[in-house]
Amino acid sequence: MTATISAVTEAALQLPVADRAAVLLSIFDSLPDDRSYADDILDEAMRRDAEIESGLVREMSHEEFIAGLRLPKVA
Repeated sequence: MTATISAVTEAALQLPVADRAAVLLSIFDSLPDDRSYADDILDEAMRRDAEIESGLVREMSHEEFIAGLRLPKVA
């Protein structure tokens, strides 16, 4: 990660949750509409599905997923 990306990321992470979400949406909306990266996403999903089907990895329950989230502490 370049110094500029690191600085922008660090600054964004200091924002309140709602502001971080607004920045995220703004950046997402700036991406090209061609979504040429969709094939990469599909390939990754297929690879992960194959790992689950083969038994190489175990699916996580919804409860396990939620328990593993790092939620911000409410003051």
